[in-house]
Amino acid sequence: MKDIYTTLSGSLAAWHHVEMVSNNVANMNTSGFREARMAFSTDGQMARPDGIFYNSADGALIVDDNPTHLALRGDGFFSMANGSYSRDGNFHVDLAGNLVNSDGIAVLNDQNQPILMRPGESISVSPDGVIIGSSSGQVGKLGLVSLTNATPVGGTAWTGTPAPALTAEVIQGALEHANADPLRGMVELIEASRIFEAQEKVIRTSDEMRARLNRIA
Repeated sequence: MKDIYTTLSGSLAAWHHVEMVSNNVANMNTSGFREARMAFSTDGQMARPDGIFYNSADGALIVDDNPTHLALRGDGFFSMANGSYSRDGNFHVDLAGNLVNSDGIAVLNDQNQPILMRPGESISVSPDGVIIGSSSGQVGKLGLVSLTNATPVGGTAWTGTPAPALTAEVIQGALEHANADPLRGMVELIEASRIFEAQEKVIRTSDEMRARLNRIA
């Protein structure tokens, strides 16, 4: 039975790869999305996923001149009121004057407080994250952090151990595109799918051969 277990380990590894690459491809147009990469190991007989790593390179900028859209360059994340962190700067000001993301979660300043502005006022944001309202003056500074042990928790939200971001730069009027390569993603998805199908064929063939041997015996 060892051949089936060996092939099954390869099949499972390929399936995990398919899932990871599929998620990358599905989020090609998600602002602030970071591409996942998977490593594999083998003990000579069994193959297994050996960890997922995330591409920390900056995604391309999408300039739209929306003053509440913010993109990050360098090592940094926005701090959110639900305890998560994000690279997605698709923000707006809600009816209460809070700077929030598309899910209505408030963006925090460097004092871990929501950023409050007067509804309707225009804002400018400096590269270091200082927000100036046209009628309020300085309303706060973005709480930008770098993360160790960064782990995605769904959508564009991350958790990890925060520390002040030393190299982060804020670009106002732009969003950060996903840093996944669409062409490479499609090629990898096709390759991983073919490897999975090939492993499944080996398992079926081995099972059929074993059944024939049993009948002969």
